[in-house]
Amino acid sequence: MTLLLCPECCQWREPVEGRCSVCAGSLDLAIPDPSLETIAEEIGDLQGLLGEADVPRGDLPQRGWLWATTNGLLFVPCESRVIVFANSDRAKEATRQNGLGRWIGQWWSRLSGHRSASRFACEHRASAFAASDRIALAELLRSDPGVLFWSRGAIAAWRRQRGQWEFIRPNTCSWPERISMHDRDGDRALQTWLETTACPLPVNVR
Repeated sequence: MTLLLCPECCQWREPVEGRCSVCAGSLDLAIPDPSLETIAEEIGDLQGLLGEADVPRGDLPQRGWLWATTNGLLFVPCESRVIVFANSDRAKEATRQNGLGRWIGQWWSRLSGHRSASRFACEHRASAFAASDRIALAELLRSDPGVLFWSRGAIAAWRRQRGQWEFIRPNTCSWPERISMHDRDGDRALQTWLETTACPLPVNVR
């Protein structure tokens, strides 16, 4: 899976025929990432922490904090996940192995009690940011595919169903993006933000 930062919606997406799968903007390796100044202008100023939240998605970190900004919502995972190899020789060996060889190596590592050639390592983040530092937020978004930003203009409508908030984009063909707050205070804070921004009236808030 190849993730690229879409210059149109400022989210990390897997390109589909050179386009963002959600906003249909041009998305290709040949297109440079947006500048930090452009991303900072898109995010805006930090307003405050809404609460702890979960975003359901594949292999990327799902748990984190949801922040309100002057231009939207910023989700920052509690951790930055990277792959760490035990040593460079084993890393090269693991890269060269085919599927069967890699499976045999993993099986033998478990049987013999040896550590596998690679593992995930997590760098935990602090839950606070400097409210005035737009560039730091832009650097965070541009460097980590786990960070998500929803601009106010990208949320055409919203609703709450089965304990999850759904953000519906102007393009109704795309699937709603879901987020779950960890507690009632977070739910209330997110609902207040949605009701007092430029977002249209909610579809359903029950």
